[in-house]
Amino acid sequence: MKKIAKTDINSTSEGGGIILKDIENIYSSMSKNESKKPKKNINKKKMIIAISIIVLLIIIGITAVLYNSSRDVRDFLDQYLFRKNITQEKLDSIPLDYDSNINVFAYNKRICILAENKLMQYNSSGNLENEIDLRISNPEYCVNNKYIAISEKKGSTINLISGSEILWTKELDGNISKINVNNNGYVSVILTGTSYKSVIVTYDNKGNELFKRYLASTTVIDTTISNDNKYLAFAEVNTKGTTIQSSVKVVSIEEPSESVIFTYKADNNKLIINIEYDENNQIICMYDSEISSIQNDSNSVLMSLNEKGKNINFSNINLNGFIYRAIEENEGLFNTNTVIEMKSTTSDKNVVYTVEGAAKAVYSYNNVIAVNLGQEIEFLNTSGWLLKRYSSLQEVQNVVLGNGIAGIVYQDKVEIVNL
Repeated sequence: MKKIAKTDINSTSEGGGIILKDIENIYSSMSKNESKKPKKNINKKKMIIAISIIVLLIIIGITAVLYNSSRDVRDFLDQYLFRKNITQEKLDSIPLDYDSNINVFAYNKRICILAENKLMQYNSSGNLENEIDLRISNPEYCVNNKYIAISEKKGSTINLISGSEILWTKELDGNISKINVNNNGYVSVILTGTSYKSVIVTYDNKGNELFKRYLASTTVIDTTISNDNKYLAFAEVNTKGTTIQSSVKVVSIEEPSESVIFTYKADNNKLIINIEYDENNQIICMYDSEISSIQNDSNSVLMSLNEKGKNINFSNINLNGFIYRAIEENEGLFNTNTVIEMKSTTSDKNVVYTVEGAAKAVYSYNNVIAVNLGQEIEFLNTSGWLLKRYSSLQEVQNVVLGNGIAGIVYQDKVEIVNL
C-alpha cells in the first residue's frame, strides 16, 4: 500500500490557496477598475420635463373628451378658462347719433356705417379709419372678401369699393334689383324696369363691361360668378303657365356671344331663392323646399328644408363650403333648443351644434354663424366650436358679420365683437 506523504498534501492545499488568492485578487482589481469608471448621472431636469409633458397631455386629452361630451363642462371651461363669455359693458362701441337713415354692415375686418351720404369705416377698436362720399340712403349691396358692390335700391348707379376707395362707378339703364360680386371683384347686376323682363350686366374688377344678357319672359332671381371668373350662373323663374318653373343657366364669360352652355330645370312648383358657386365650382341652389348642388349635369339634394316633424326656421348657402339649417326643438313646455345642422358642399362632413333657447334670427358669413336669442348671441364656426357668447341687458336689433369681426346693432350704438 502506497503511503501518501504530508508534503504532497501540503503542497496541494497550498496550491489551492494560491488559486483562491489569485481569484480574489482578480475580483479585487476588477472592482477597483469599476470604481474608477465615472457613474452615469440621471438628468433629473429632463426627467421632470418629460413627466410633466406626459401628465399635461393626459390632462388635455381628458379635458377634450369632457369638453366634447358634457355641456356643463363645456360651459364652465368656455366661461372661466377660454373666456368666451362676453358682456355688453366690456366692449368697444360706435355711437349712432345721425338724423338720416342709418345702415350698418360689416366689410372685411371693419364695421361700416352708411349715413348722411357717407360710408364710414371703423376698425375693431371702434375708431374711424376712412370716410367715403356716397350718395346712397337705402342701399342694395353685396360684400365678398375685400370688395363691396353697392347701389341705391332700385337706383341706376353702382359702385365697386375696395379698401378706402371707389374703384369704379357705372350708370345703368334700368333699376338695380340685385347685385353679386365674387371674391376677385367681378360684378353681375340684375336690372328691371326696361322693355325686357330682366337684364343681366357683368363687369370685371376694373369696371369693363363684359356682356349683357336680355331675358324677355323670365324673372332673374339671383346671379353668381365662379371663383375662376370663367362662368356666370343665373337663376330664373317662369310664372306664365299654371305652374312655377325654376331653372339655372350657365354662360361662359370668356365666350359670352355663345348661347347658354348649360341648363338645369327644377321640378314644377319648386321655387328657387338664390344660388352660389362653392370653392369647387359646384352651383349650390337654395329652393323653398331644399338645398341642392349642380355639377356635371347632375343634381344632388344636400339638405331638406321641408322635412316632416321638423320645425326648420332658418337656412342659408352663403358660408364658405357649407350650408346649414336651424331646427327648433321643444323639450317640454318651457325648454326649447335650436339645433344648427351644417353640411359641407365638398365632402361628407356634417356638423351639429345645439343652442339652448329659441332663435329669433340666424346670421351667417364666411365660416361663422350667429344665433340671436334676443338678449344673448352665440357665435360658432363651421367646425362646430363656440367662438363667443355675448350677453346683453336689452334686445339685440341686428347682427352684422365680417372677417373676424361682428357688430351688435342697437338703436343708439353698435357693439364690436372680435371673433
